[in-house]
Amino acid sequence: MILVREIDPADLALFDEWYDAFRAGAVAGRKAALVAGRETLGYSLRNPSPLKQRIAVGAFEDDRVLGGMLFEYRLTDNLDTVEVDIDVPAEHRRRGIGTALWQWAATRSAQLGRTIVQAELGVPCEPWAGAAFAERLGFQVEHVEEHLVVPLPYDDLRLDELRESVGRLDGYQLTSWAGVCPPEHQQAYADLHTAMDLDVPTGGMTRELVPWTVDKLEASEARIDRNYLALVTMAHTLDGRPAGYTLLYLPRADAEHAQQDDTLVLREHRGHKLGTHLKLANLEQLAKHRTTQRYLHTWTALSNAPMRKVNARFGFRPVEEHRELELRLPRLRPAARAVIVDEDERILLVRFEFDDGPLWATPGGGLEPGETVVEGLRRELVEEVGLRDFTDPPHLWHQEVVAEGHATGYDGVLNDYFLIRTAAFDPAGTLSAAELRAENVHAMKWWTRSELAAHKGRFAPRDLPALIDRLLTAGPPTTPTQLAL
Repeated sequence: MILVREIDPADLALFDEWYDAFRAGAVAGRKAALVAGRETLGYSLRNPSPLKQRIAVGAFEDDRVLGGMLFEYRLTDNLDTVEVDIDVPAEHRRRGIGTALWQWAATRSAQLGRTIVQAELGVPCEPWAGAAFAERLGFQVEHVEEHLVVPLPYDDLRLDELRESVGRLDGYQLTSWAGVCPPEHQQAYADLHTAMDLDVPTGGMTRELVPWTVDKLEASEARIDRNYLALVTMAHTLDGRPAGYTLLYLPRADAEHAQQDDTLVLREHRGHKLGTHLKLANLEQLAKHRTTQRYLHTWTALSNAPMRKVNARFGFRPVEEHRELELRLPRLRPAARAVIVDEDERILLVRFEFDDGPLWATPGGGLEPGETVVEGLRRELVEEVGLRDFTDPPHLWHQEVVAEGHATGYDGVLNDYFLIRTAAFDPAGTLSAAELRAENVHAMKWWTRSELAAHKGRFAPRDLPALIDRLLTAGPPTTPTQLAL
């Protein structure tokens, strides 16, 4: 059985196992995949940013990690969005592991009240399994870039030809540095970052742009400097006004790869070959600081024809498409529910009374902010039926229902069902009868399989008798079954 749970990045052995699976899934079948290094990602997870939450999630079978997900969301802006990166090694695919990780992400997104899920995907060829998986989930491709690579060390002859062709730089001066930005350039550099965010093509991706301040710049660079050496060249006019910049990262713990990140020339300064001058100057820094890196990576939007021409002149060649995807989710109320089975294979159900009549359903209820699904399940069962002290239960079913009337203020409900086997008990939770009636709960009853099959009333899920019969006959599914209404 596949179980999905969060990874404690402070557990170094477990983190290493998770990282190995995550990385193996990310690089499989790709010639030039670029994945955050073990040290870099571990540091980020163990030292959370005040601006962004990152969670490592693993899919386990018998305490062995078979797949990984990085689940991220911003804390001060873009409060409707989450970012997911699901990676399963090739030998473990087609077993529902990616789907189980996605179900975890859908539930956590609902808990956070976030309805926009974003993802990035490297696609070296068609057909591509990751692209097909994302399409099945409903993701739409909103933006496409080329992922390009040039070998290192740089071809000196090519650079000499570029210097000769570009000519002399007139009317501007260049300033280069390695590491964090010198104080005297911080405001100009922050302003250029804001301009870059506004200028860079993003297609149809949902983005809330937040201007860069000196404080934001300092905080960002302090975190980045722990794992990357930033190489920056900035252009000024002769009277000191900023005109553009280029930024390159050398990972401190990656022997293979360097990353060409931003290159920006402000619109009023274009047409002077300033972008080429900036890149040439920064490549001189790269030659000084590079150690063993063999490849320089960059990404350019398909719509950015001028920068694609510049990259081609510098010898960059495309290796894959880099796609940005987005999925909009309905606003669902997340809940955890228990299929409680006693030693005689009876099932404990609760009776809800609604305007349209009674309904028998499994115990459980809505999650509170900050709870994991299992934490919410434990709380609900103590309150509702008085069940305590059970081990983390198998995840049976995942149900997303988009329909009016299922949860006030929501577009529908999201239920995760778990199997709990226990000795028979008399259900009596911490909530009083009056408190239960306020939540429409009016009775509780242990049901045999034959009683379920013979009952003419309503259940939730609708085909609960058949689901229970299948569960008790064949056992729990390997990965959670997706249920309809």
